[in-house]
Amino acid sequence: MPSTTTHGSVPTTTAVSEPIGSSESDPQYVAAIEAFVANAGSDWGSAPYLGDCMIRNEQQLLNASKQLVVENGLLGSLPLIGGLGGDGTSFFMVWDECQAEAEELLLIAASTTGPNVPCQGALTTLPIDRQSLMGVVPLGHLNPPSHTQTTDHVYFLLPGYEEEISPSVDLLAPAQGTVVQLTSNTSDTTGTTFTDWKIEISVCAGGTIRFGHVSTMSAELLALTEAVPDVCDRYGYEGYMTDSCSWRQIDVPVSAGDFLGTAGGLDTPNTGLDFWAYDWDGELHFAIDPTAQPEGILRSQCPLDWFVDALRTELYAQRMEFSGIRADEGIGCGKVFQDVVGAAKGFWYSTVEVDGKWLDHLALVDDNVRSDHQAVSVASMVANPGYWIFQKQSTGTVNRDFAQVTAGSGIYCYGTFTADSTGPEGATDRFLIEVVDTDTLHIEHQGGSCGSSFSFSSPHVYSRYEKK
Repeated sequence: MPSTTTHGSVPTTTAVSEPIGSSESDPQYVAAIEAFVANAGSDWGSAPYLGDCMIRNEQQLLNASKQLVVENGLLGSLPLIGGLGGDGTSFFMVWDECQAEAEELLLIAASTTGPNVPCQGALTTLPIDRQSLMGVVPLGHLNPPSHTQTTDHVYFLLPGYEEEISPSVDLLAPAQGTVVQLTSNTSDTTGTTFTDWKIEISVCAGGTIRFGHVSTMSAELLALTEAVPDVCDRYGYEGYMTDSCSWRQIDVPVSAGDFLGTAGGLDTPNTGLDFWAYDWDGELHFAIDPTAQPEGILRSQCPLDWFVDALRTELYAQRMEFSGIRADEGIGCGKVFQDVVGAAKGFWYSTVEVDGKWLDHLALVDDNVRSDHQAVSVASMVANPGYWIFQKQSTGTVNRDFAQVTAGSGIYCYGTFTADSTGPEGATDRFLIEVVDTDTLHIEHQGGSCGSSFSFSSPHVYSRYEKK
């Protein structure tokens, strides 16, 4: 459940530059609050209570702060209202009172069902310095072919990520816990090798977090890898292979703020920190073919939701993609599994055997920063690796919401892709997609737009079940 507590310090002055709004309700402000509640979804349980309180107390707010809410949405307005100085005082007084009321009502409502977020509040410290955190990429990021399917982790972006070169920053333990596993990953990209690390920490009963693309480890942790690893594996595809070794009998207690190692580094390719959370005691996520997924992915959680309230809110306010596009209010922490039985949406696998890990993947999924966009994500076969993002439609046969493309409903066309798509190579292109039956999909990448007539020429066949 995302929290909403951090907005910076409340201004101490009570001076204002304009009168309080009129006694009549502002329909645009009310609509903006209602949109926040509607898009928050079930993962933000206090949103209905918070929205109701903000509407009931509208008359205590200045017009300037309400206008920022109208223009930027409730969450998007918070840092801007903080910049109003004294004019923001009345807003944050209402904000603090409303979130306290909302949390109290949520606790009452949840008293019979218990918490819905494992390890909530276990993380008490940011793992990297606040000044070094440039953004947080939500769950569901795409980067074919290795991440053709939606990622099960978030990314903490480091300074210099846009130029793909970042200075080294310290990595700290965000909670009291125990380091339980270390992993080395040596990647060979067309003859160039590089080794970095993963660190997994138990932070509550049944819950662990993991950091990936750790550039260096502390001397204490590094010394533990001199022992023979418990397991090693080699995976990848031609031109990109990884040798991975794990030490699984680690038992090193840590306290919040303890030095674990470093992320980034000018002599490394690392410009971000991968960050996972796993609930090992909870239910597995639904997937049509769960055997195609490692157990860890089926147990993935949003690590942002495991932070204490103030930090969780701060991190949610920094959600964005590598492209710089900010996440809208409907995104939450993002989504990993999106399979819809009998429809196009979700994960698919080539019926033709492909040599190389991930290269049989196809994903028809939601965008992870724009709730009204979706993506065709391709590993190989259909097209060169990449993703094509479009604005989804609820009617017609062009750019139709994947969840509404059902078995036997015919051929649909997808085109007019966004500028941040990585798949298009200049020429106008389109995808044709048809769900033949519950487990079978036809897809073809063609030149041209969806404005002309469309039909298959030589479609590729994909299945809901990975070929073993």
